[in-house]
Amino acid sequence: MTLARLSLLFFLALPLSAQVAEGDRLFAIRATGAQGVHASAGPIDGAIAAYRQAIAANANDLVAHAGLLRSYRFKGAYVARSVDEKKKIYGVAKAAGEQALAATARLLAQRGVKSNASPKNVAEALRAVPGAGSIYLWDSINWGEWALAYGKLAAARQGAADRILREATIAHLIDPSLELGAPARVLGRLHDQTPRIPFLTGWASSKEALKYLRESLSYDPTNKLTILFLAEAMVSSDAKSKPEAIRMLRNAIDDPLHSEYLVEDAAAVADAKALLKRWGA
Repeated sequence: MTLARLSLLFFLALPLSAQVAEGDRLFAIRATGAQGVHASAGPIDGAIAAYRQAIAANANDLVAHAGLLRSYRFKGAYVARSVDEKKKIYGVAKAAGEQALAATARLLAQRGVKSNASPKNVAEALRAVPGAGSIYLWDSINWGEWALAYGKLAAARQGAADRILREATIAHLIDPSLELGAPARVLGRLHDQTPRIPFLTGWASSKEALKYLRESLSYDPTNKLTILFLAEAMVSSDAKSKPEAIRMLRNAIDDPLHSEYLVEDAAAVADAKALLKRWGA
């Protein structure tokens, strides 16, 4: 039997609350067996199986939905070895995101709020609901990863950028401190990387990119991914800032990896080294 089938049989025997807890436990050990930037599939596949079983038992469990979306992102970013693998995983993640948003829509309807209401109204209705902010955050991140796999320009033309903007804004309004300032990190990266297409993505702004990325860094000044994104955005906005950006990247590379984010930090360090090489630094 495959590991995924064995995991599923195990989780079927767990009570519902234990399935989510088991998913959280397995996600916490996601770096087990990793080799640098490449994670082993075992722990994260187990987490995915646990969260899916919890959702099968209760489709309105927002915490389980959020855990599942977070797990798909990790698998696509750090387990997948090819673009085709990433496309497949993020395609599944997008479908899971639709299910998660359907659950939030049902809750919003109970509170008299339409799912397409303003980000402010959605956030106010869901701010106190566990898992709600994380659903919008991780769905926006998965759409961003999907866009990278398929090409930023094509994704922008299909409305991916607007979806990411809306969902990351909702997550930011619900709780800007989520995942060490991740909502602002997503918004900053989106503004920096989105192609400026008239009538489609005219809202993209270098100024907003820097504002959000600096906000994100305030929640975790040693976050390697945020430093990487901010350094790149600084140079994109003003080439004269390159010396400072280079210093930031070198410091991030030299600093130790965070114990909770071993694979993620290793990948950020590798990307930082690649960026320095492109800059000739």
